[in-house]
Amino acid sequence: MESKQSNPLVQYGLISALVGVLFYIILYLGGVKLFMSPVAYIAYLIPIVFATLATIKAKSNNGGFLEFSQALKIAFGVFVITSLATTVLSYVLMNFIDTDFAQAMQQATLEMTEKMMKKFGASQDQIDKALTEASKKSPFTLGKMALGFAFSCILWFLFSLIIAAIVKKKNPQNDMPQTL
Repeated sequence: MESKQSNPLVQYGLISALVGVLFYIILYLGGVKLFMSPVAYIAYLIPIVFATLATIKAKSNNGGFLEFSQALKIAFGVFVITSLATTVLSYVLMNFIDTDFAQAMQQATLEMTEKMMKKFGASQDQIDKALTEASKKSPFTLGKMALGFAFSCILWFLFSLIIAAIVKKKNPQNDMPQTL
């Protein structure tokens, strides 16, 4: 029974990772503008869809029942596999394959930061100080990418809780009768 429940995790996790990586590459090929556009937010939907599908598949494999803990494990596993794949791709792309793209991304991020700070009424001195500080640090170092991965896992765990709560269905045969 365990192999049936863990199989959707691996199957859907790898499919989600592959789709996530392909979408990341499409964004990259579209350039910095596409990479930073609202279209890029679709990347967040990919693991949500596949985590949900994986838990539904596991529930189906288990006769229509799936404990909350198993649903949580499967959903979170799909998120972690997908996040790890895209984080590794991002690290390799930005640090080894196309460092010019990484610099263009950092410049575009600085420009967005400046616009946002102006919108919120920050003084020019505050803006200049923040941009100078931010331009000294690469957001694509191994440490920062690992930290980003860790924070994304926290966020994905919250989504996993929601998916598990929705998909779970306790098997009444597993409940032990109460005797006095």
